[in-house]
Amino acid sequence: MMGHSLNKPTPAEEAEAETRHQFAVRANSILAFIECDEEQRPKLRAAIIEAMLWAQAQPKLTQ
Repeated sequence: MMGHSLNKPTPAEEAEAETRHQFAVRANSILAFIECDEEQRPKLRAAIIEAMLWAQAQPKLTQ
């Protein structure tokens, strides 16, 4: 059985990186509506991405 090399990401890591990228794009759209210092934007972007990842991992509500 072949293992993954240390330099090549696993499919799960690639999927997470793609999800983070998609959320970063969404975060940039959200930040377009927020007035704040430019130095705060990277922190806000990171917080928005983490919030989206957290929300995605939560159980779905049933009605």
